[in-house]
Amino acid sequence: MAYGIQIDGVNLDNSSLSVVAKGSLSSAGTTTLTKSNYSGITEFKVVFIATGVRDTSTGELRPTATVGSTTITITQPSSGTPHQYLVLGR
Repeated sequence: MAYGIQIDGVNLDNSSLSVVAKGSLSSAGTTTLTKSNYSGITEFKVVFIATGVRDTSTGELRPTATVGSTTITITQPSSGTPHQYLVLGR
């Protein structure tokens, strides 16, 4: 995997994607971003990065993201491990 980054199953070798938003997820909840706040951006991708010490003997429950027509919804499940998120766009 190139540079250790993969988005939607595709290795990120080079790209014109830029970080348009970032944040941390440590407890259960939902974060909603409005796409119209990012003028000129037509394509969005969300990347999750696990943080902290993790137990590798158990499966990791990761956050999920849904990119809709007007919003981006990021959901951290109640038993999810701490993650940072990056919203990339072009």
